[in-house]
Amino acid sequence: MCPVLASANRDENYFDRPDDLDVGRENNRHLAFGDGIHFCLGAPLARLEGRIALARMLAHWPDLRLAVPAGELRFRPGLHLRGLRSLPVAFG
Repeated sequence: MCPVLASANRDENYFDRPDDLDVGRENNRHLAFGDGIHFCLGAPLARLEGRIALARMLAHWPDLRLAVPAGELRFRPGLHLRGLRSLPVAFG
């Protein structure tokens, strides 16, 4: 069996509005770092690095925003990994 990683964290039976980016989502038992015995040992470090990087970026560029409406963002095709083709941002 080959899991389809692009569908991970997008189960509408579990996640409310699974296609929306909601950084404040409360019910967020996602699979980004694996699960069970396959849980990533580096997850706490990765979360800390992400918090620091985002805080520094937003402190440096407080006016950072999407340069296009969110509905215009396009994802790469594929069954295994899901990711944006690009993330256009603007300042000011």
